[in-house]
This record gives sequence, structure tokens and C-alpha cells, in this order.
Amino acid sequence: MRALLLGVLASGCGAAPSLPHGTDAASCGTCHATQLETWRTSAHARGTASPVFQALLPRVEAAWGAAARQQCVSCHAPAHGGDDVVSCVSCHGATGNRGAKNGALVVDLEQPLASTKTRVQNDAHAVAPRGLLTSASLCGTCHEVHGPGLFDERTLTEFRSTDGEDSCLSCHGVGGVDGHRFAGVDPAWGAPSAERAEADGRGRALWAKGLALSVEAEGQGVRVTLTNQARHAVPTGVAMLRDVWVALEVHDATGTVVDVPRLFDLRAALERDGLPVALITDASRVTTGALDPRASRSMRWTRPVGVSGALEVHVIVRARAIRDDVLEALALQGRGDEVTTHEVARRTVRLPAVQE
Repeated sequence: MRALLLGVLASGCGAAPSLPHGTDAASCGTCHATQLETWRTSAHARGTASPVFQALLPRVEAAWGAAARQQCVSCHAPAHGGDDVVSCVSCHGATGNRGAKNGALVVDLEQPLASTKTRVQNDAHAVAPRGLLTSASLCGTCHEVHGPGLFDERTLTEFRSTDGEDSCLSCHGVGGVDGHRFAGVDPAWGAPSAERAEADGRGRALWAKGLALSVEAEGQGVRVTLTNQARHAVPTGVAMLRDVWVALEVHDATGTVVDVPRLFDLRAALERDGLPVALITDASRVTTGALDPRASRSMRWTRPVGVSGALEVHVIVRARAIRDDVLEALALQGRGDEVTTHEVARRTVRLPAVQE
């Protein structure tokens, strides 16, 4: 094994005693074909395919040094079994971590591979039950990041601030024991259209599961409330890339009276010298706009002066995995059509005409 930054341990590309047929995903797939095919459509398998990740890497190094770049690589491309991504042995070969943060995963391929089953007959390699495999600690090893620079992703801390099962799989697991897609909100960069559509569907379902919208008539307006039902903040993780907002479309008998593109949003505010910037590598301050777990945010919209007729108020929650200003700052506007603007929720309230 070789040591990586922050105590990340990985085996070499050759076969280990517990894996006589090879340690890469293709070797695992010779017996576990279903798992291999579902994993290949996951964000774990596409970790280095993201043009946002690739464009940010040199900026991270320029801002904070080579060690900062390597910290990013240690989670996105750890190469534990020879694959330059998060592959089978990254999870099934993990025996622990050196703290559930910053990619400090310990992978030992001389040990039996982890399984969720208590009794396994397997002639190909040794297998043993290991609670870490389904624990939030395993996910949190890479999904809890303190640094470099202003990176501050506290998904595991947020998750454990709430009560419930200590596993992320109830929301992010897809397909039961044979499913290895692990749903997220990032687009399936560069994938065929059908695969991208499936990934978009999973992403939208996650947004919709996490965010609850309620709208009530209140005098001559409406009260709009957005509640986070997830066990972590929304957005979480690389929240400075995300865009979540509430928009209004108000109609009368003749058409749209008012279009409010953003009643409020959950965007992070990135600043340098008091001025907004798009990228965290350019910022000197980051202020979160996210909703904490189980928290709510409300705002009231009031009928415009002089508009007295009956109104139909449509309130829409929308979300994008990557902000438009981030794509522009990274010169990735040409990939913008791969980032879907999801309609997460919509509610309609009708306001009666005002009596003159």
C-alpha cells in the first residue's frame, strides 16, 4: 500500500491476496455485472468527468498550492484499485478512516472485502460483514471537507445533528443491494442523452424530497414558506456551486401582471473586497444561504398597487446543480445545456378582486 495525502491509504494496481483476479472495477464486474453497470452511471464513476472539477483544479492549485489540489484529487480520483475514480474497492476495501473528513480513508485490500451480508460463501475472494460499509462515516470521509482555503462542506456534521438511522442510503441509495448509482444532483457530464435524463430524474427527486413548499393567501398577498426536510442543509456539500430559488408568476385575466424571477434564494454569497465573485478560489469571504436541516424560510409577496382584479399566483421552486455565473467564470458556457433547471415544486393561489 502507498500513503496518500491526509492519511489516505490505497493498494497498488496489482492483485491483492483477497482479490486474486484484480482490483479494478472491470475485474470486479466479471462476477458482479449488475453492480458494475449501475456504478458506471454513478457520480462515483464520473468523478473526473466533470468539466467544473477539471477547470477548478488548476485554480485551486494557483490559489492554495499543490497540496490543496491533491486534497481534491484524493476524494475525486483516489485510484484505490487502479481506477482513476471512486471505484468498488474504495468502499468495499475500506477498513476505516483517519477522521471522517477530508478524504482520509483507509483502504486495505489484504483484508476481506466488506459486505452487508452476515454469511457469504464466495470462492473468488474473502468477504466479511463490516458496518462501515453502510455507515455515514464512510460517505462522510469524502463528503465532510474542511479546506483547502475557503472550502467548508459539513454534510456529515449536518446529517448527524438530526435524529435517525446513521446511513445516507435511504435517500441516496438507488436500486437496493444491487444498485450502485448513489443518486446526487450533479449532471451526468458527457453521458448519452438517455443516461443524462435518468440522472436528471434522480437529481430532481432529491431536490423535491428535501424541499417542501407551502403558499397561503395573506391579506392582499401570499406568504411563501420553504422548508428543508432533509437531514443536511440544502444545498449542502459544494453549496457555492448550487442555485436554488423561489420564483413567482402572477396572472390576471389579460395575462402576466408580475413576473418575480427570484422572491428569495438559497445561494451562497461569495465576495472579495466587498464585491461579488463567482468562484471560491477568487473569494475572501463566503456566506452560506443554505437552509439548515428542518429549518424554514418565509417571505411575503403583496399585490402591486393599482392592480385590483382577481389574480392567480404561481409559486415555483427551481434548482440548478451549477450556477450560471460559475459556468461563465470557468469559460464553460458551452456546457450549460447539460445543466438542467429543475422545477422542484409549484403551488397556485388565487386572490379575489379587490373591492373598489
